Amino acid sequence: MSLILAVVFGIAFGYILQRVGALEFKNIINALRLKDLTIPKFMVFSVAITTLGVFSLKSVGLVSLDLITTNPVGNLIGGLIFGGGFALAGYCPGTCIGAMGEGKRDAKYTILGGLVGVLIYTIAKQYTNFSLDSFDLGKISLIDIIPLNGFSVAVIFSLILIVAVYLIDVWEEKKKI
Repeated sequence: MSLILAVVFGIAFGYILQRVGALEFKNIINALRLKDLTIPKFMVFSVAITTLGVFSLKSVGLVSLDLITTNPVGNLIGGLIFGGGFALAGYCPGTCIGAMGEGKRDAKYTILGGLVGVLIYTIAKQYTNFSLDSFDLGKISLIDIIPLNGFSVAVIFSLILIVAVYLIDVWEEKKKI
């Protein structure tokens, strides 16, 4: 059943990405240049809604969360690599799969580049003593830092994101005038 749900949600997410224009190179570049914030607003709003949904399901016991360890150095290095690849390719992992589904040839090279990067990292980690494990801080989340129950933190976090999207809309409208 969970595999069927994953396929259904994956197709729905791909459809939404296509409708919002997130599979178009020019739209992503305009978002990165802060010329058109439609995609970032969509992403932030999606995080807000998903946060409310996941923590609603968690509060009634329908899902459990399995956190990965927090590693600020690994996150920083990975973020820089991801950001550089995103800016160069104009795709992130989800959008390049969708763009490939639309028949865009450049998306194939982005996927290939990601796979080569994973291969290089795996080989480097396996055959050298390269590891960032010493920077692990354990399994922590925002809920561990704020002394409220998880659902309350999720509501506050989601409200902050929704207000941010609203303020960006207001700012964009003023910029047009």
